[in-house]
Amino acid sequence: MHLLIVRPEPGASATAARVRALGHHAIVQPLLATQALDWTPPAAAPDAVLLTSAAAVRHAGNQADPFKALPALCVGDATAAAARAAGWQQVQAGPGTLQALLDDIAAGPPRCLLHLAGEDRTTASVPAGLTIITAIVYRAALQPLPALPDVGGVLLHSPRTARHFAAEWDRLGGARAAVALYAISAPTLAAAGAGWAQAHAAPHPTDAALLAMLPESV
Repeated sequence: MHLLIVRPEPGASATAARVRALGHHAIVQPLLATQALDWTPPAAAPDAVLLTSAAAVRHAGNQADPFKALPALCVGDATAAAARAAGWQQVQAGPGTLQALLDDIAAGPPRCLLHLAGEDRTTASVPAGLTIITAIVYRAALQPLPALPDVGGVLLHSPRTARHFAAEWDRLGGARAAVALYAISAPTLAAAGAGWAQAHAAPHPTDAALLAMLPESV
């Protein structure tokens, strides 16, 4: 099966390698490009660092070094792996969504969290007992889909990318009924809208669960 991967790099290439190992053909066309932004560390020391994307880990730069002895509370396994690779010493992987992670943290003692984040952020309710200081460390800019690829399926890793992919597919005159969507979560799938040949949402927000939905290669 020919599959389009539209997530940002370096995740796009990592997913493509897994897709090819399953016997499928991967076409990589990122629809988001990330870039680091200057940011100022807070004057007051937080109790822990909140990490909700591997991009934030990559783009936080050397300014994050003083915080790497603090607990790194990560939204999921992929972000946790990036944090460990970047030198965080106390890394905890969360349940996969920001709201669930905040709810889990709030079950403990009151804490002040430094959230290293992107400009475009998932909204969530902050439970009582948590104070969040947000530092914007990167920007993710939307990129055009240059042409309609000859694919049978598309892998979608975020609601923002899914929404943009659908708009680009329509702009280029693509038939929604010609492709199947494989999304990392139900909100991501919903963001792409209706009318696709098939629409699948992974039961868990991980690349492994996403790829497990693909048909067997023949």
